[in-house]
Amino acid sequence: MLGIDIIAVSDDYNSSLKTLAIAEKHRWVIPAVGIHPWNIGADSFAEFNRLYDLIINSRNKVRVIGEVGLDKKFKYETYSYQLQIFKSFIDLATEIKALLNIHAAGAWKETIELLFKSDAPSAIIHWYTGPLELINEIINRNIFISINPAVTIQAKHREVVAQAPLDIILVESDAPYNYRGLSMHPRDVFNVIKHISSIKSMSYEEVYEAIASNYEKLKCKILTY
Repeated sequence: MLGIDIIAVSDDYNSSLKTLAIAEKHRWVIPAVGIHPWNIGADSFAEFNRLYDLIINSRNKVRVIGEVGLDKKFKYETYSYQLQIFKSFIDLATEIKALLNIHAAGAWKETIELLFKSDAPSAIIHWYTGPLELINEIINRNIFISINPAVTIQAKHREVVAQAPLDIILVESDAPYNYRGLSMHPRDVFNVIKHISSIKSMSYEEVYEAIASNYEKLKCKILTY
């Protein structure tokens, strides 16, 4: 894992405990805890309360909340619950000055509007494939977007890379995940940088340095509170 820091996200309370345990053993792992919108239902409020207590009691260890957010594309039937839980996570991120790592499939505009209304310090919207016209709003709100190995096969992800300025881009693996036969792994982030450089007609070194600078600015922000 030389040269890679990992913001390791969680899906629920139990995986959040596992993520924190992993981060204790590996200093290059920055733990993120949360409830993924796919895992939210009517009974998730009690789980949120457990996570709230975990985060408050681990405040020096938890600087990132995620993966949290909204999903109208795949889980529309639980959207009302997702919205309530996500608002609570935004409030918590604001309270402890933590970064939000966000899933927003099919709810890009709603997610960005909520962030605009909040005082949360910053956020990463992962695997951004939302409307291109929202990119200017993302820039104005000090939000980052992350690009993953799907950029090699997903046309919309490539369109986002072409339009988004380099200073809001981070790279991710979204591993372990299989997308259209593409098995993602953390080492793939270097290939993602290669594809970004090709799309933007820049050298690999230029893109690498720019993304590394973005990450260091973000890391400094979340670790200095």
